[in-house]
Amino acid sequence: MQTPVVMFVFNRPDLTRRTLAAIRGAKPEKLFVIADGPRAGNENDERLCGEVRALFDEVDWPCEVLPRFAETNRGLDPNIEAGVDWVFSQVDQAIFLEDDCIADPTFFVYCEELLERYRDNKDVWLISGDTHEVPEAYFGDNSYDFATWASIWGWACWADRWQAHRALFDRQHVSVDEPGRLIPPHRAVPAPPHPDALVSEAGKRHFTKVADDVDPSSYFWDHHFWVTIINQKGLSAVPRHNLIENDGYGEGATNVRAKKDSIPARSLELPIRHPAEVVLNRKVEEELELVMVRTDSLLPRIVKAIIRPLWLRAIVRKIITQPLIWRLVRKVLR
Repeated sequence: MQTPVVMFVFNRPDLTRRTLAAIRGAKPEKLFVIADGPRAGNENDERLCGEVRALFDEVDWPCEVLPRFAETNRGLDPNIEAGVDWVFSQVDQAIFLEDDCIADPTFFVYCEELLERYRDNKDVWLISGDTHEVPEAYFGDNSYDFATWASIWGWACWADRWQAHRALFDRQHVSVDEPGRLIPPHRAVPAPPHPDALVSEAGKRHFTKVADDVDPSSYFWDHHFWVTIINQKGLSAVPRHNLIENDGYGEGATNVRAKKDSIPARSLELPIRHPAEVVLNRKVEEELELVMVRTDSLLPRIVKAIIRPLWLRAIVRKIITQPLIWRLVRKVLR
């Protein structure tokens, strides 16, 4: 596979080993490894980060491994944003996987084909490998379709799109000798949602808040990338079902710390069936907006602050995502 693959890793050797095994099946010619460093005074981090980095000495196919190993802990946003900047200073397109994103083999086929197909179509900004369980019926006969925002649990992108985002979202991070310091999000110009980009009032409220929020701990790097895409009325490709198994839930996770069952990846039927037009699928978009509001808007953040035990959060999540309950919740969110 000629498209470079990028792995973001930290201190989870078991998950890293699984994701690396999936990459081994695709045999990319280049593998970028962006590793955050151990947290100060954390002996477990020292050991586990070392185990993770040693895994890349075992790459056994013809491949150029390009490491970017931090000596100290940068934190999630600096490690990823600066890491993607570094990758796209060297190549014009890439596929990105975090250590807990285990890809089905067809994910790589899908990414490479779409990267080539939409290389010159500047309306398309992002290729996602995860659908957040949007009903397959919304995709018709297509292998994928278009929304504005889409998951970064396995994604692909072009250098010019990412660099266009960074020109608008020009936050620069502190050097690694100041670990743990959060830098407020900063934009060269305001980025309110484009009036035609979102389809639900709940989605518009949420992303307007993200665009205006200056608290560096409120939203991660992915939200700020989505804000740029939405502001520019860009599109993201979303597969009809998950091509990525995210197995990073629980105590060691950065985001979803409550334990939940991972959704297995499934193979995409080949050859890929492309949409007839590069236009927004409003049903897919609405479902994704409501999923975002359900998981990351003000109300669920308040609920998380109130419900501290992770086991209890997991129970609440299971109840809300039951089909009948979710239909009712969707009506409220609308």
